[in-house]
Amino acid sequence: MDKELIIRKYGLIHENGAWYSDKENSHKHLIVKDSFLQKTDTIGLLFRINKLCMAKAKYFRKNIDKYEPCKYHYREGFINVPLWDADFLKHKASGFILDFSFLQSITVYEDFVALYKELEIFEE
Repeated sequence: MDKELIIRKYGLIHENGAWYSDKENSHKHLIVKDSFLQKTDTIGLLFRINKLCMAKAKYFRKNIDKYEPCKYHYREGFINVPLWDADFLKHKASGFILDFSFLQSITVYEDFVALYKELEIFEE
């Protein structure tokens, strides 16, 4: 069910056994093939759409209980939402909010490890 909601949220189009993003003023590009979609979970699909690596997906799968999925509402600020609708992940212990585009900007594995090690200090 979550996968269907993600597909609707991002307006993905199904063609030839794969799902594509085809937004105005951009080129159509492949998001996932049907085989990946069937095997993956909500985090896997959400992270693939947001172009996040498998190391980050693996970490968040294992530690998702330490985060609250949220998105930004112009009147209410950050609000909690189901994982499939998240644009941000709020680290419960620190209160820090991680944007998917910020996570995407971390391209060196050691930098990502340093980030989550820093967050783990707040959990002690």
